[in-house]
Amino acid sequence: MVEANASAAPGLPLCAVVVAYHPDPDVVENLHALVRECGRVLVVDNGSNTDAQTAMTAVPGVTLLPQGRNLGLAVALNLGLDRAGELGFTWAVTFDQDSRPEPGFVQALWAMHLAHPDAAVVAPRIREIGGVDENHYRWLRPRHRPPFFALECCHVPGLAAVTIAVTSGSLMELVEWRRLGRFEAGFFIDYIDIDYCLRVVRAGRRVAVAHDAVLAHRLGARRKWVLFGRDFRPMHHAPFRHYYMARNRIIVWRRHALAVPHWAAFDLSFAVYNYTRVLLFEDQRWAKFKAIVRGTWHGLMGKKGEMPP
Repeated sequence: MVEANASAAPGLPLCAVVVAYHPDPDVVENLHALVRECGRVLVVDNGSNTDAQTAMTAVPGVTLLPQGRNLGLAVALNLGLDRAGELGFTWAVTFDQDSRPEPGFVQALWAMHLAHPDAAVVAPRIREIGGVDENHYRWLRPRHRPPFFALECCHVPGLAAVTIAVTSGSLMELVEWRRLGRFEAGFFIDYIDIDYCLRVVRAGRRVAVAHDAVLAHRLGARRKWVLFGRDFRPMHHAPFRHYYMARNRIIVWRRHALAVPHWAAFDLSFAVYNYTRVLLFEDQRWAKFKAIVRGTWHGLMGKKGEMPP
């Protein structure tokens, strides 16, 4: 039995699942926005300090699921979605701790679900925090001739079928999530959403994007650089993120590259482009280069789990 809520979308069989890890103070405001949209918010906390946990628990409508240590993003999401199912919810919207939905967010996601019931994932339109252009975020779609791909902005009323979507702000069908084996716990962080979306697409279901569901979301710590008239926006991720991206990329390529060649072509070209940005514009280049090499080697070896010391 789903518990009653006072959300902006009353009566819908869904809740929010958030993963927290030493969040900034503005997480409280983000949680208030999530409660207004979803009614019930489950926060899986991966070992934040007591003050942060107390602040999050004080938000009405929030249930904290403390884990005591960092279990990784995938494990935390799985725990939260399992708890959502135990509470009787059949859908859940997953969020990062630094994401904030704009008013009408959940209603727009649900309207897209009703219009495209074969979509097991309905993603939001991303409004990237950090001063990038409104339509800078583009969605991957196949062209008629594989392995070619297209990158497209989300226009009204939305995109009925894309290849991959970010986890934050995505509406997930829990039955399909369980059937497909949940999120890959061994990834810890990075490529979790890509792997899951590719499994959805290969299973014959869709990933859709709702234009009117707008999510303010931070993608790395972008800073703008211009070289030879071209605009570069490097992410400035920490070295450990490059380890996970490089390692998990190899594993996901092995799983899906032949079956979804347009995604593989895109991901390879993006990897080359991203590594170029890192080596040209970012700091800690040597540490990041070593992390990329180590992650690639561990991916070839099939290693998973938390990054070794």
